[in-house]
Amino acid sequence: MTTFGRRRFLGLSGVALASALAGCSRTSEKEAVTAAGGGVIRWWDHFQPLKPLYERIFAEYGKTNPGVRVEHQVFNPNEMGQALQLAFKSDQIADVHSIAGLGSSEAALVAGGWFAPLAGQDALRAKLPADSLLEGLHVFDGKLYTFPVFSFRQYATLTWFNRELVEKAGGDPDNGPVTWDAFRSLAARITKDGGGRAYGWIQGLQFTERLQTHVVELAMSAGAPLAMAQGANGMGLVDPRTGEYVYAGDPFVQALEFLLSLVRDKVVFPASTSLDARTARARWATGVAGMFFDGSWNIGVVNGQFKGFVDKVGVGPVPSPDGKPVLYGPPASGQLFVSSKSKQVETASDLLARFTGPEFAKGLATFMDQVPLDLEAVATADVHPTYKRAVELFGKTVRLAPSPIARNPAVAQVMGEMKEPRPTLGEIAQGVLSGQITDIRKALREYTGKLAAERERATRVVSGKGVKVSLDDWKFANWRPGEDYPARMYQRS
Repeated sequence: MTTFGRRRFLGLSGVALASALAGCSRTSEKEAVTAAGGGVIRWWDHFQPLKPLYERIFAEYGKTNPGVRVEHQVFNPNEMGQALQLAFKSDQIADVHSIAGLGSSEAALVAGGWFAPLAGQDALRAKLPADSLLEGLHVFDGKLYTFPVFSFRQYATLTWFNRELVEKAGGDPDNGPVTWDAFRSLAARITKDGGGRAYGWIQGLQFTERLQTHVVELAMSAGAPLAMAQGANGMGLVDPRTGEYVYAGDPFVQALEFLLSLVRDKVVFPASTSLDARTARARWATGVAGMFFDGSWNIGVVNGQFKGFVDKVGVGPVPSPDGKPVLYGPPASGQLFVSSKSKQVETASDLLARFTGPEFAKGLATFMDQVPLDLEAVATADVHPTYKRAVELFGKTVRLAPSPIARNPAVAQVMGEMKEPRPTLGEIAQGVLSGQITDIRKALREYTGKLAAERERATRVVSGKGVKVSLDDWKFANWRPGEDYPARMYQRS
């Protein structure tokens, strides 16, 4: 787990630190217990587009549960991990929170005492698809800690584009570029036509974790086969046929070379290295760049914050070498947890139960954020055409990957024991794009070697405690590229 040490604390900007401390401030004892069975529930998440939906649910819950009031704070995902670390250590963490930016697996956080098991377990389980709850992801030692609300069929590297700039540059205003070559040439034409006022591509390159996600998804589009252990950053991605890390292979080298080519072509919005995802999106919406990588939630943010730009937005798939990408997603993980430090676990759990079922799924789709667990909700929801298009693209290109943790929950203990080598994959990507790293394959080979050695060490530590786990748990002999890996396949692997 990343340590929120003194150096990182002092590295917070004044604004970010003030925001974190404001969100961490404790309510008084009088406020905390306002009625029998009620009280103030403090809720932190990073789902900006869903704020109105969440607060509508909070208000409805308050009407049926007099005395319960929810204090809701939405964080920038690039800053949330720091705020959570600070608040957890000072016993000021929210009753319910997401885990963006913590950089640790759910298993490690459970072992670290971050969460409380949900109250009303049987009732919650009855509201969820039976095959959506897995030991090591949502259930630990038989107790339910969280549940999925989003579909695994999604990714964060859709090509969102300004239709006007794309059409002016001779591109397809309906589909955008689908290959790496087309993306690169279109970016060059947009930049040339922009004359210093508009560039081909903008991205929040300061946000290391999101940059790492883009690299992984571009590598998958180039043919990298991946099995995934959730919540473990780069530590969880292996070739399911061999169980080995594949970062030094051609797809990852080619993905970084593709991104580097955009820098060398000078088609990247100049301030991208100082932007995170939100600030990059805000700049993109002003027309300073043609294309922007993001997930399905992008149009929800644009619709909520940049109304004047909505009709200019188009979306296409993640670009790939041949225009026929296949990506893999792990079983859907949980997003929201009740803190172990909460004094109101039963009320918080009851509130979380409102985030299940068809009504929530349809509401989620309407706000055009991440894809709801129930995909059918999207078809009947009142959403922007680009959101439906994004979900259609996910359905065509995303396959369910095997998860080592779903096969053997003890793998989560290994992931919790592991410490990701530095520089991380995201930091390597930043180094490549800044010119500090010139030998891409060497950097990836060194990272892969350190990662493999760390996994072997962690496996020895865990197995030395009498836990049945081995490196073979990462191998799936019956996995087939391009196909889903449903729950029944684990029994035959």
